[in-house]
Amino acid sequence: MISLDKLRKKSGLVIAAIGFALLAFLLGDLMNSGTSLLNGSQGILGEINDEVVDYREFETEAQNIDRIFNGQQDRNGLRDKLWSDKVNEVIMGEQYEDIGLMVSPEELAGLTFGYKSAEMSSTARQFFGATNQDISSEQLAAVIQQIHDTDPIRWMYFENIILKECLSQKYSNLVRQGLIASNIDAQAYYNDQGAQTSGRYVFKPFDTNIEVTESEIEAYYRENKEAYPQNESRELTLAIFEILPTDSDKEEIKNQLQSLIQDKEVYNKTTKNKETLEGFKNTADAELFVDTHSDASFDPTFYADGQLSPAIESVMRNAEVGFVYGPYEEDNRYKLARLNARTSDSVQVAIIEIAMDASEETANEIYAQASEMASAVDLSGFEAMAEEKNIALTTATIQEADRTVSGIGDARNLVFWAYGNNTTINTVKLDDQNNRIVVAMLTNITEEGTQSLDDVRFQVEVAVKREKSAEALKEEFNKSLSSTSNIDELAKAMSLIPESASLLSFSSNSIPGGFEPNVVGAFYGVEQGQLSSPVVGNSGVYVVSTEAIKESVAPKDYTSLKKQLESQLQPRANFEVYNALKELAEIEDNRSKFY
Repeated sequence: MISLDKLRKKSGLVIAAIGFALLAFLLGDLMNSGTSLLNGSQGILGEINDEVVDYREFETEAQNIDRIFNGQQDRNGLRDKLWSDKVNEVIMGEQYEDIGLMVSPEELAGLTFGYKSAEMSSTARQFFGATNQDISSEQLAAVIQQIHDTDPIRWMYFENIILKECLSQKYSNLVRQGLIASNIDAQAYYNDQGAQTSGRYVFKPFDTNIEVTESEIEAYYRENKEAYPQNESRELTLAIFEILPTDSDKEEIKNQLQSLIQDKEVYNKTTKNKETLEGFKNTADAELFVDTHSDASFDPTFYADGQLSPAIESVMRNAEVGFVYGPYEEDNRYKLARLNARTSDSVQVAIIEIAMDASEETANEIYAQASEMASAVDLSGFEAMAEEKNIALTTATIQEADRTVSGIGDARNLVFWAYGNNTTINTVKLDDQNNRIVVAMLTNITEEGTQSLDDVRFQVEVAVKREKSAEALKEEFNKSLSSTSNIDELAKAMSLIPESASLLSFSSNSIPGGFEPNVVGAFYGVEQGQLSSPVVGNSGVYVVSTEAIKESVAPKDYTSLKKQLESQLQPRANFEVYNALKELAEIEDNRSKFY
């Protein structure tokens, strides 16, 4: 396999000094990151065709990319993309090496700096924010040169993008050159699109009430086990305690805000004198007062008519400076609003707001209840405690790579716990989340394999009934077919009504009765005027009769048709090739053990 490092060496660029500096930077960053290296098997994030992806190197690269984009990219999304890039790099790198595909130093220089006969790539312009075509390659090259000299991490990231883009384009061109449609391809394509057939059919639906035995169900299951795969999963039983304020908590918050409005006398233990503390109404420094008592900072904005919250718009427009309104409820908060200043066409309002959170006492009570449930030793005890506390239990099935848990949302920490080495059936975890406490019990572990017959009994029974009914219907049709010669006679013999299907092309998948590709194929497999054998479709068993065939008239020159066919195939070429190579690749993805 060929790595990007090898490709870079082939390009002839002198980056040894930059690489050494980068290595020193990365090692220093790793030492200071605090990342645990105990996760996973010896820090191996995965393997792609025997190429090991080291967790530490991967994470360092991800962090560097994050810095390049100023932390604006989603953490999980960034790492998912980086992994996809790694897979692509290994798989396609092997292809490039096998066919000797490379990028010359001159090509790479041209694409990055825009000189020596190569046009600067659009990626280069986008990466450096120079999408304006009026900016010359020379001007942009100067900017790029500065980054090359001063920011090796950013430069190497950019260089890799250009290198991979160029290699991919070259490979794509090679693939496309091999996608040449022949006259035979064009003729087959034309026939598929141009030929049409019409006819009639009779149909009997499957008997869903047909009797099937247990032995028939078991036999079908044994013969078709591969149709019922089972993914590895774990089941959690969850008790969710919402940390919500009580009525007394809300009243306490209101009283707290109410006490801030007016001045009040307090005893100063130092001076041993009574002093007056200014309230919100009379304070000379509303900004300091708000910043001291509010969950949100002071807002100095002056608002024109109609720009204030509807809760205070009308009262503040007609109030005097210093007027205090509230406490009032808005956005799950209690608030006090003071008209702080006024101009001819706007007002400034100082607002104290306190979130309607549960008190510490309430939160502690809820935590104590959750902790008690976390002491359960088995599911029956867990359920008994939930009933006693009037807590509704929910279940959630998770897989190792999941980031969310049904009923909770983002709960990657719970997934980590559920798949931990020491987590077994009936293990309980108390998880303190935002304004709620989740008590989770691992209640089932399902190994990868085949679903049991009990789990898929309904599906299997339906399939057996369908198969058994199809055989009975085919036998019934065959008896009547032995003594009939056309569709009308067959319909009469079986008390059916013939139905029509017209203008069916070979690429059609449906008839008026629904999605039936097998039935469409039957129209093309029977001579005109003849009856087909019974055809098992999706809804029942059919017999068809082709009554008219419209042959496609081949053009004298297939040139335009071949170009049309090539234009349809070529855009998908890279996609299909890569997917085929990826399917053949050996990929071990251990990311779920780290993230």
